[in-house]
Amino acid sequence: MGRLARQLGGDRLEAAADALLNDLTGSKRYGKTREMDYVFPDDKLTAEGVDEVITRLGARTPTKLTYDSDGRISAIDGGNVIRNAKGGINIDQVPSPQGRDYVKYSPSVVDSSKNAVVEAQLYPERFMDATGQLGAARDMGLAHRYNDYDSYRAINNRMEVTPEALQRFASLVTKGKAEASIARGMSGGGAINGTRGDTVLIPGTDTVFSSLSSKDKAAYLKERGDVFVNQWLQQKGGSMGTAQTQIFPPGRPSHMDHIQSLSSSIDAKGAEGWGYSDDPSNFSYLDADYNVNTKLNYDLQTVHQLGRLADTMRQDGFGARLPKNLTDKELGDKNRKRLSQNEAIGELVMKTIPPTSDTRELEYALALLRQAETEQGQWSGGFKKIFN
Repeated sequence: MGRLARQLGGDRLEAAADALLNDLTGSKRYGKTREMDYVFPDDKLTAEGVDEVITRLGARTPTKLTYDSDGRISAIDGGNVIRNAKGGINIDQVPSPQGRDYVKYSPSVVDSSKNAVVEAQLYPERFMDATGQLGAARDMGLAHRYNDYDSYRAINNRMEVTPEALQRFASLVTKGKAEASIARGMSGGGAINGTRGDTVLIPGTDTVFSSLSSKDKAAYLKERGDVFVNQWLQQKGGSMGTAQTQIFPPGRPSHMDHIQSLSSSIDAKGAEGWGYSDDPSNFSYLDADYNVNTKLNYDLQTVHQLGRLADTMRQDGFGARLPKNLTDKELGDKNRKRLSQNEAIGELVMKTIPPTSDTRELEYALALLRQAETEQGQWSGGFKKIFN
């Protein structure tokens, strides 16, 4: 194996392994995703480790295995990392999870019966002794349940990134057809250049971003892009908010979002707000499905409770009736009403089990609403109450 690795290089050997698994199983799924702990095997990324990380992360040319008459591999073609002009990779070409490799949590599709990781996040009380990924999913569920934003962030910041590593990664990795540096390609995330620029304050000031000069805007966004890349790396490319192990490349698969909403920040509410929305401590990357919930400005507990109730209804036979996710157009509607936690829960239940339902179903719906009210009272005691 060592000789083969030296002949092929780590990237081609991995591609060959994926191709072999596909041939043996009749599948095409292997090699279509990247796993966090494969790409980022250590808890600290240094400049010396960046090149290997990029090699493991990058997309590869198609791999073909040729077999001799005895069924042994006689030739391996392809499997090379697709490099950009800098010798690095374009982040947009990195495979992103699809199909069964993409675990989803939004109420329209969540299904704990198909994945124990989802079950542990929605029902952490069932996994008190869990370790590893299930333990992480349980802790993620608890962070949601008790609106513990510090724990939520700590669970997801999986790796330290040295300044030198950030600089080298940013110098080699590009984004977009124009092959812009990844930091430049990511700097405008969070719609700061669009509908929010006239609200977002420069952290620690009363200066609105849109009021800056063109030069000062460019300087702010340049620094912001570096912070975004650093955050994505700290998460090992995973989706904050879930215990998935797959990497979601930044862009369409993975959205930069704010952990706590702009509408409840100092930017929008003044001194009563929780803090400045664009502070780096409020940045996160979320997969597109999970991000539907945060676009609705729900707090962590609401996201958790909606998913839990939707899953309960699915397991009880009402899955086909659950309302679909809002479209991008609906999410972007300025006139769309922002729902409170109880309003959102009521709407989810009533859209799934409308008032025109029979008596038995209406009694079931009322029981769910009472359950939600009881849970909120139980969860008001704070994080880790489950263990006491």
